[in-house]
Amino acid sequence: MRILIVRIGRAGDIVMTTPALRALLETYPDADYTLLTSKDGNRLLHNYDSRISDIWVWDRSSLDSFLQKIRLRKQLSESDFDVIICFETSKSISKLFSNTSAEYYWNSGTTKTIHSARQYLNLVEKVCSKQFEDIPVNLPVSAEASGLVENELAAIDISRNDTLVMLHPSNSGYSKFSLRKRKTLKHRLWPAQNFAELGKRLHNLSTNSKLKIIIDLLPEEKSLGEEIVSKSDGTIILLSERPNFERYKALLQRTDLFVSPNTGPMHIAAAVNTHIVALFSGWDPADCGPFMSPECYSIIRAEDTENADQGLSAIAPVTVLEACKRHLA
Repeated sequence: MRILIVRIGRAGDIVMTTPALRALLETYPDADYTLLTSKDGNRLLHNYDSRISDIWVWDRSSLDSFLQKIRLRKQLSESDFDVIICFETSKSISKLFSNTSAEYYWNSGTTKTIHSARQYLNLVEKVCSKQFEDIPVNLPVSAEASGLVENELAAIDISRNDTLVMLHPSNSGYSKFSLRKRKTLKHRLWPAQNFAELGKRLHNLSTNSKLKIIIDLLPEEKSLGEEIVSKSDGTIILLSERPNFERYKALLQRTDLFVSPNTGPMHIAAAVNTHIVALFSGWDPADCGPFMSPECYSIIRAEDTENADQGLSAIAPVTVLEACKRHLA
């Protein structure tokens, strides 16, 4: 049986499909799988499972997106899929598969508040004619990448015995000078001063220097990290490497606690079973929070403060510190 799975989106969107992928792979272990996904999806899932024999990439944000769509139609006409599963809610994407002879399953969306990962599992239940308990999001981490990360951390005096906390102050498309989506950014960015204050408070918890605090950012985000490190009186260590999902997954897996707003890296951290303190504003965690064992994460919502209209800024560092203590105990 040949199965095509469709999910085009950013890293967090892709991670939330992994429970459904795992359910399919366990139900049809001998099937041949193809993914239609984004560049992020390709980087995240290229080594997810050997039974995924092909990955088609559609970069919808590129200048030649229309030409890619034409090539995609040609690929579909030349491929003989038995089943097509589309996790996208977009009607325009769904129409791409209207003329195929395959059994077609489409995630048309819901008006109810259901976690995206659970929605995908619900769709797969229709494909498999069976029910699935919640399966945590999941991503493999290679031993080679883990070894490289251990060496990278050892070079900055972080040993395997140290407790590692990673703060993530950025979000997709962050720019210090961008005015785009100003209303959205207040729900995505916790102030640099707050991260710095949290870093200092976390540092004061460690009486024997066994707790290390890092920020890992892309080179274009480095200035944000430098601002936080400066304001933290040097209690935070800044890492800044070229994009590499294999390294990043391994670094997140090595991390004991990850503190982040609602971002793709939050979902990647969940997928490697790292404990999380997640900051939310403007989004419902019941729809897009960490999809993992409840004891592994804490959620702090701006909506639960007296100044919810301020977005993430309404969440005080001391509140985040208390949540961190619970996971570091």
